[in-house]
Amino acid sequence: MLEAILHTSLRMATPIVLAALGGLFTHKANVLNIALEGMMLIGAFAGVLASFATGNIFIAIIAAIFASMLFALLFNVFGITLKGNFIITGLAVNIFAAGLTSFVLQVAFGRRGVFSDPKIVGTTPVHIDFLDKIPFIGPIINDHSPMVYVSILIAIGVYFVLNHTKYGIYVRAVGENEEAAKAIGIKVNRIKYSTVYISAVLCALAGVNLSLGNLTMFVENMTNGRGFIALAAIFCGRGTTLGTYVFSFLFGFADSIQLRLQNLNIPGTFVQMIPFIFIVVVLSIVGAIRMIGNLDRGIKDE
Repeated sequence: MLEAILHTSLRMATPIVLAALGGLFTHKANVLNIALEGMMLIGAFAGVLASFATGNIFIAIIAAIFASMLFALLFNVFGITLKGNFIITGLAVNIFAAGLTSFVLQVAFGRRGVFSDPKIVGTTPVHIDFLDKIPFIGPIINDHSPMVYVSILIAIGVYFVLNHTKYGIYVRAVGENEEAAKAIGIKVNRIKYSTVYISAVLCALAGVNLSLGNLTMFVENMTNGRGFIALAAIFCGRGTTLGTYVFSFLFGFADSIQLRLQNLNIPGTFVQMIPFIFIVVVLSIVGAIRMIGNLDRGIKDE
């Protein structure tokens, strides 16, 4: 039972992990990227359309990345170049993505709510033979969509880029002191733009995982708040790669518990609340711990 729950947790956590790792770049550059949700949703939609039209999963991934980066461009222009409020700009991008996907679905295909067709090609689970010989761990990490394994590799790559490359130093410099970064010749807007584009690419992969990895269909608003959950994972993980990954997995664990409880005689509305209740509780605990830590520091300073 525990192995099955953890296996599902890893699968459910993957889109959150990918979006959160993308949001980590913007977080480090001091850009509040509320648009993670919209970038993920448009990526999921574009991936399904491309898969339906071509039957090729790689073209679907490219189409998802392209669509997500167009939305990232909107966020960059209005949020960074025109210096709009990041929260308002991000919410506008999210609303635009939700409205556009619903509109195209209804006008182009005459469908509302769900778009499913046998022509849509998704990813196939990867079975690694030698993992069968590893007790407990093997069944948990085996037989997943390729995106699950890609997300682990990306997490390692994100840690290396942010902590051990010149680009990572520039990103952190911009986020910590923008004026000082300008003074030493760093092109601040270019760095911020690049972090949003990176987050768009990873959100596109998250969207593809939702629509072509876990399922082979598009459902209106199928991201279901995962972009905001990714932001919560970044906050709880204190902006670190490992912390972000761990809390993303915990939120995926809560989602897997919700799926398990749907088989019991419990009201569906209550069961669907579980992941969000879990997030509120975790955020409250993390916030309380930070507050106590700040109080202790203040007492020591006095």
